[in-house]
Amino acid sequence: VYTVKDLCRVCYTCVRECPVKAIRIVDGQAEVVAERCIGCGNCTIVCSQGAKVYESSIDRVDTLLQGEEEVIAIVAPSYVAEFVDIPDMALFAGMLKKLGFVQLFEVGMGADLVAEAYEKLINGKPGNGYINSDCPAIVSFIEKYHPDLIGSLTPVVSPMVATVRYIRQVLQN
Repeated sequence: VYTVKDLCRVCYTCVRECPVKAIRIVDGQAEVVAERCIGCGNCTIVCSQGAKVYESSIDRVDTLLQGEEEVIAIVAPSYVAEFVDIPDMALFAGMLKKLGFVQLFEVGMGADLVAEAYEKLINGKPGNGYINSDCPAIVSFIEKYHPDLIGSLTPVVSPMVATVRYIRQVLQN
C-alpha cells in the first residue's frame, strides 16, 4: 500500500482509520510506514481521494503472459462479485484463455483441502484455541504486534497455497 501524493489532500481519514497506526504525516502528506503496515487495505477503502492504493501486479502478469512458459490462473470464488456482467464461469474461463492463460482453477478447491486439515487439527487437539492463518493481514498483525500469539496461528496453509500445491502435484505427475 502506498500514497499517490498528488491525490492526497491530508484529510487524516486514513490516519484515523488505520488499525495499527501505520500512517503518518510527513511534509504535509500522509505516508504509509511499511514496517508497521499489515496490508489490510483499510486505508484504500476509506480514502475518498483515491490516494491510497495497492501496488499493481498487472505489468508482471502481462510479462508472464508474453513469455514462453504456460501461465495458469487461480481465481478466488468471489470473482463473481467483481465481474457481475459475466453470466457464467465458462464465459469467464474463455476470456482468461483469450488473454493467454492456459488453465483456470478456483481457490474453492483449495478451501476443501484446507477444511480437511482444519477438521483433523481441531479433532486432534480439542479445547485449544486457534487463530486462522488464511488472511495475510491477520498473520502480519500477529507477527508484528502480538508475537506471543504466533503459536496460536493454525499450522494450515491458506486455500490459495493449497490450490497451488495441488496444481503443482497434478501437473508433475
